[in-house]
Amino acid sequence: MRPLIISYFLVAWSIATAAPNANVQNTCPPRLVSAINPFYMQVFNGTCFHFVVNDRKMYRDASIACRKDGGTLAMPKTETLNRYLSNQSLHYYGVVDELWIGLRDHEDDSTFIWADQEQMVWHHLANYQDHDNDWFGKLIEDCVALDPLDGFWYDSPCNNQLWSAALGSDLQKMYICQYSS
Repeated sequence: MRPLIISYFLVAWSIATAAPNANVQNTCPPRLVSAINPFYMQVFNGTCFHFVVNDRKMYRDASIACRKDGGTLAMPKTETLNRYLSNQSLHYYGVVDELWIGLRDHEDDSTFIWADQEQMVWHHLANYQDHDNDWFGKLIEDCVALDPLDGFWYDSPCNNQLWSAALGSDLQKMYICQYSS
């Protein structure tokens, strides 16, 4: 039993301290590569993703943190990318809580806009057909989070602590940043 525990520890340590692979070094912002453990950075279809799974922020603060290094919150605009982000979050990082993504409906509750200001075309919103009939949700749920357990996106209050307490929901979430090359 003891050799198995030691082996597991050595594998985990080697992954956590691994040098960034060539894709990460060539695709992700150099400042980010030198400051972040490469274990939390991945490249998918030429785009760099930073899985921030060891910190929780409100939506606005998560968005600012991504922009600080020239990125945005992740924008899973395709089913393939959504599945990748969801699977990596759950199976690679062990995340079971929702993560902020770069999608909002703040300006007009019937129109969802990505962090790059493009209107949402493809979506994976849970209960999307009920969104227009949910007058209460329209008042407070303006930001979107990805649930890695089912891959669906859920409307969530962005920053309102009062609503958070009333609904029993935690507005500080992990998040995924996206950096285009």
